[in-house]
Amino acid sequence: MRRILLLLACLVGVPGLAAAQTGNPLHDQLSGMNESTRRAEVFRAITGGGASCQAIIATYFAGFDQGRTAYWDMRCREGSMYRIALPAQRFARLGLSVCGALGGGIAAGPCFQPVGTAAPSMATSGTGVQLAVAQEPALPANSRFGAVYATDAPMAAFGFGNGAADRLAVNTTAVRSCQSMAGRVPCKFLGEIVNRCGALVQAVSRHPNAVVMTSDLSTMVLNRNFPGVGATVQEAEAQAMQACRSSPGATCRIAASGC
Repeated sequence: MRRILLLLACLVGVPGLAAAQTGNPLHDQLSGMNESTRRAEVFRAITGGGASCQAIIATYFAGFDQGRTAYWDMRCREGSMYRIALPAQRFARLGLSVCGALGGGIAAGPCFQPVGTAAPSMATSGTGVQLAVAQEPALPANSRFGAVYATDAPMAAFGFGNGAADRLAVNTTAVRSCQSMAGRVPCKFLGEIVNRCGALVQAVSRHPNAVVMTSDLSTMVLNRNFPGVGATVQEAEAQAMQACRSSPGATCRIAASGC
């Protein structure tokens, strides 16, 4: 953790980086970097602090809390996800949490969606810029969790899991399942499911080189992913299918569902 503090603290005042605009200097310096530089700097920071990560494939600014602490999420190539908390005070102690750690509150996610928006429903990621947020609502002790990951078009790879007591484990399993299909194409977080049933419907078309479209990914081209939630599997599938039908000329297929 000391390595993280020293590395990011040194960014303040580096020539060419954006001047503070949000009241949080460390956040402003980190957000002023291009994506490749930001990934490299944060990778050195979290691995120097003892965290395990092969390489960072995505960073995401999740927002501010009421004390102006900024939260940044990182996804590693092997599926591990971490959240760094950058306090507004220039030399304050930084925080590093494993995403989805139970009892971790806002510091542990759910990651890759705006802070303060976790609820018993599917939430897709957005800009994450929020000036004042609330803590994550308390969940029942027997809560169950799910996660949906998928690639962008044109590849139709996905990872889905639901009904797990371990929030981090279901995310890790889902992203690894997606990545096993996708190879080097990065999988992205589509949403978390909390105490609901979920489904993923994909709008797909026949690949130009395929004679017919089958369940094999090589025979199809993805147009768009449509996650859905509901009290039952049927409701979740119906919600996602209804949204998918807005894609003209595509075939809507239920890629995964479950409670």
